[in-house]
Parts: sequence; structure tokens; C-alpha cells
Amino acid sequence: MKGMANRRAIASLCLARAVYAVNWYNVAAIFALIALDFKENVGGLGFLTGSFYIGLGLFQVPGGIIAARYGPKRTAIYGILVDSFAVLLTGFATDFVEIILLRFFVGMGMALFFAPGVVLIAKYFRKNSEGLGVGTFNSAFYVGGAIGLFGWAILAEIVGWHLSLIMGGALGILTGVLMIVSVPKDTLRGDFLVKWPDLRKILEDKWLLLLTLELFGITAGTTITTTFIVYYLENSLNVGAAMAGVVGGLAMISSIISAPLIGRAYDRTKDARRLLFLSGLIMSFGISFASIGRLWSAAVSTIVVGLCGGAAYTVGFTAARDVHTVAKEYETLAVSWVNSIQMFAGFFSPVAFSLIVLRFGYSAAWLVAGFYTLALISIILVSKGRKANA
Repeated sequence: MKGMANRRAIASLCLARAVYAVNWYNVAAIFALIALDFKENVGGLGFLTGSFYIGLGLFQVPGGIIAARYGPKRTAIYGILVDSFAVLLTGFATDFVEIILLRFFVGMGMALFFAPGVVLIAKYFRKNSEGLGVGTFNSAFYVGGAIGLFGWAILAEIVGWHLSLIMGGALGILTGVLMIVSVPKDTLRGDFLVKWPDLRKILEDKWLLLLTLELFGITAGTTITTTFIVYYLENSLNVGAAMAGVVGGLAMISSIISAPLIGRAYDRTKDARRLLFLSGLIMSFGISFASIGRLWSAAVSTIVVGLCGGAAYTVGFTAARDVHTVAKEYETLAVSWVNSIQMFAGFFSPVAFSLIVLRFGYSAAWLVAGFYTLALISIILVSKGRKANA
């Protein structure tokens, strides 16, 4: 690809991102089997997902600070290894509480990997192709997500959910080793120190805070859909595991298409505000469409959510990286900060959704989720946005 400056590093980062996504989504795909073993229901899936997102949210900013001090490569490798070992250990769990605790550590490791990965992938694409680079990185995530939702649903039926998770963790460890070999060493300034005044400039930046709140709404919508759609199809519409996995994977497949395309559009326009609002608006209608309660409506809903999620995350994270409020070493922290608060939507939203399902049913829950997403993404309208700094 024309915009690439270091193909080996890009390939290893994208492979790690893909396996990272497998281990993000495979639990949702195989939850029906886990629920059977531990006598859980949709509420268990909500709390399991919530624990995962607490880990993701709490360690975003610490991960950015660690990367500023010790380098993004080292931080990303630590992260991928922590999350992969936690996934592997989940395969040996004998109690549902153990799985909940281990999903917290999976989230923690993924928090340490993500923002450094964004900064590294943008670095290894040529100037003015950074949005395409982040879009490519996100496309790798969606490829892995599709494999996790569809492939692991089939794999777990064949080998059991325990062994399927052990295999996912082992693959993640291998990608960490590949990153050690393929990604160039961090170039660190010997005189650089993390300073509280610099941290405050980033944490108090109004545009970064607005991006964080906007992605909170996007995460609410995508998390609900990708977490529950497979279980919803199996449990409520009596769809087979293979077909449910196919429908769940449609979100990832559509995101593969939208992420690099919108990344290129952002490279040309730098209009994050408009791109984010349109993505969120269309997503909210897509989520509500699942309330019709048919296989085809669930498929359409999943495709729309995937297209909009791929677009919004690419724009949001690239726009965050483009805001250089202080030293270049803080690029990772800027991305981490934008990614932090929105991760808590991944904690609250699944729990709230599962409770609404238990009380009022799936149709009402999908409608509420759509309106909820629309209300959250409208926050971007309060700002005129701003162009990326040179």
C-alpha cells in the first residue's frame, strides 16, 4: 500500500489487533455454552461485559502515562501479553465469578495495548495518511471481531468453550512475541519526564473531552449490539448458533469496509464533528431496527451499527492523535483519554440493557438503546469542532 512506511511493523500490529478482537468478542459468541454450565442468563452476560469494560476504562489513562514514559512499543507488548494470559486462564475457570474477575484483567491488558497501537500504526504510515493507518488498524480489529463472533461460536461447539478460550489466549501470546521481533525499538528522550502540568493540559482540553463524550455514545450502541445480538438470536428468536454467529459477524465485516474509507475521508477534510455526528445519528436508527424482532431486521441492524461504529472510532481516535497540546510523547495519552470515559459506556450500557430485557423484553430494550445512543451522540453539536494542529 502506497501510504505504508514500515510494512513489517504494520503487519505485526494489525495481526495483534485482530487476535485482540477475537479475544474481545469470543466470550459473547460462546456465552450460551458458558451460561449452560454455570446456570446463568442474559443478566450474567451483562455483568461479565461490565467487568471487562471497567478494566478497559480504568487503565486507559495509566496506559497513556506509561507509554509517555517508557514508550508505546513496550506498553503495547505488556498489554497484549496481560490480556492474552488472562484469556488463556479463563479457559481453566471452574466458577463464573472467576470468569468475571479474569475479564477485568483482559480489559486491563487491552487498555494498555490500544492507544500505543494507534500511535504506532499512524507513525508507520506516511504523512497525511494517518487516518488511513488508523482505519486499517481498526479494520484488523473488525476482521478479528468477525472471527471471534462467528468462528468461535463454531469452534466452541466442536472443542468446547474451555479449549476455545485457551486457543485464543495462546494466539494472543504469539502475536506479542511477533511484535517484539517486528516493531522497531522506541526512541526515548533521556531528559523527558512526565509532568503534572502537561497532564492537566491534555485532561482539560475541551475538544478531547468532547471527543470522549461523543465516543461514549458510539460505544453504548456498538457494545449493546455486538454483545447481545448473537445471544438474542439464539435465545429469543430460536436461531441456530451458526446463523447467529454469521449475523453477529456482519457488524465486523461492515466495519472493515467503513473504517479505512472514512479514515481517508478524514485525511482529506479533517471535519471530525460532521463525520462523528452523521455516524452516530445513523447508528441510533440502526439499533432501533432490531426491535422488529425478525432475523432479517437483526441482520440489517447489525450491518448499520458496524458501518457507523467503524467510521466513528476511526475519526475519533485519529482526531485525538492530531491534537498536540504538549510534547509529542503525550500522543498516546491523548488517544487514551479519548478512549477512557467512553469505555464506561461498555460497563453501564450492557447491564442496563440486560435489566430492561428482563423487565420489558427485547423489543423495548432495542428501542430504548437506540434513543439512548441518539441522546448521547448529540453532544457533538455543542461544538464547532477544530482542525488538527500541524
